[in-house]
Amino acid sequence: MLKADKNNFILWGFTRFNRKFLKHHFHNIYVKNSTKKPMNKRTLFMVNHSSWWDSLVIFFLNEQIIRSDAYGMMHEEGIRRFPFFRKIGVYSINTDDRKHLLESLRYSVDLLQHDKTVWIFPQGEEQHLEKRPLGFYSGASYISQKVEQLSIVQVSIYYSMEHHKKPNLYIHIGPPLKPEAYANHSRKARTQLFEDKATNQLDQLKQCVIAEDHKSFINYGRE
Repeated sequence: MLKADKNNFILWGFTRFNRKFLKHHFHNIYVKNSTKKPMNKRTLFMVNHSSWWDSLVIFFLNEQIIRSDAYGMMHEEGIRRFPFFRKIGVYSINTDDRKHLLESLRYSVDLLQHDKTVWIFPQGEEQHLEKRPLGFYSGASYISQKVEQLSIVQVSIYYSMEHHKKPNLYIHIGPPLKPEAYANHSRKARTQLFEDKATNQLDQLKQCVIAEDHKSFINYGRE
């Protein structure tokens, strides 16, 4: 597998580029944060995956709100095409290669045990925003069984064309899942529970978007 190879200078430059890039392409960036507790160490973020924008949104969220030493997975093919991403904390995963997959999961565990944060797409690949079921793989469950005192947070991303030329971006950072809710579950049962929680949170976010209910969101898209 290809491990992350962070470069502070590149991180500094990409942070500023990404912030302006997102604010240019989205009319509003609405964020709802359901926890006030620090999430910048030993936290596994599980994010639904429906768009090319998702990885840039994650980077923006971490820079603006979480402020952690963050790492994320990308398919091996993508990293080989764009090795630059390793410099901002991305490492490879290949679900078609069992050895590679296990190495990536073990690397994730090691990062978390060293108080980093890890961001993953449990769906494995881009799916349509409205596709149900979400279809989670079991990687998050594997990680949750290996890391003690792990915090697991669901992040929901929803894109919406509304009253302006540019789309709006909606994000909900959910509350950490209670460990007792899954501690005694098998890996298969954990995966289903994680998927059910993610589906429910994403559907609730969708209803807020439809109702144009912005009162619980902070707008990070306007200067």
